[in-house]
Amino acid sequence: QFLLGESDVGRNRAEASRRLLAELNPDVEVTVHAGELSEDFLAAFQVSPAPRPGDATGRWHPLTALAQVVVLTESPLEEQLRVGDICHANGICFIVADAKGLAGQLFCDFGERFVVHDPAEGEPLCATVQHISQGNPGIVTCTGAEGSRGHHFGDGDLVTFSGVEGMTELNDCEPCPVRVLDAFRLEIGDTSTFSPYRCGGWVSQVRPHQEHSYEPLRQALAMPKIRVGSPMELPRCRSLHAAFRALHAFREERGRLPWPRAPEDAERVLELARSLGAQLGPLEEDVVRAFASVSAGDLCPVASFIGALAAQEALK
Repeated sequence: QFLLGESDVGRNRAEASRRLLAELNPDVEVTVHAGELSEDFLAAFQVSPAPRPGDATGRWHPLTALAQVVVLTESPLEEQLRVGDICHANGICFIVADAKGLAGQLFCDFGERFVVHDPAEGEPLCATVQHISQGNPGIVTCTGAEGSRGHHFGDGDLVTFSGVEGMTELNDCEPCPVRVLDAFRLEIGDTSTFSPYRCGGWVSQVRPHQEHSYEPLRQALAMPKIRVGSPMELPRCRSLHAAFRALHAFREERGRLPWPRAPEDAERVLELARSLGAQLGPLEEDVVRAFASVSAGDLCPVASFIGALAAQEALK
């Protein structure tokens, strides 16, 4: 809605938004597809091999692979399930983002073997080495980064060494785990056979890649894995999950969303939520009623927040 004006009323929303959307980043090609999201069309979003520059063999290269994602918004549940099944079967990342009134919903399916290359925010930890003992285990004495006291490493962190003089064997070692002794000392593996430490060097944190497996939407709907900041929020989130499912059922039944502040419509959504969300536990009925009463509204702040979350997930 941020890209539309009064003169765009009656036009296809995607077509009306395309020009201004493309101007946000001239390096990104923006096209409009007004047809059905068919399996053939979605197949174009598969991760496909791309040849290296000057390489006609078509060998896969991580810098040139086309990692793609399909994001659905404002779509009926039947469409979400159909597209989700196609994407999961073909290894296409799939996101559903929806905002109804004051509530929003986000679902991600990145496939059965999705690799997270940078599992933590911020730069990896690094500290200056002051001394390394010869022993089993070896003890590394170090200082923290400029302006901080201590090294900030944790037990089990993997580290590598560079720039070490004297005990140069460490410069070529594979990442090794550390055990924290105090704010300035780390315990590493056996250094008893290494050359004596002379000076210099850095110890740097290594963040190993993580592999995650995601369930398709059809399976996740039955037993959702809801992310919450506190266990106290879980009943409310489960109630909203059931309310969203009930809203889809209501729309299929009546051909519309509930009228704003219409008690009869809200009670019908609650009945559907009770039947659809029985396996999730007791519902917070006031939450479901309030959700249904305002679900026909489109609020820019809510849409912006959910859209930003979806965009962040798409960047993965």
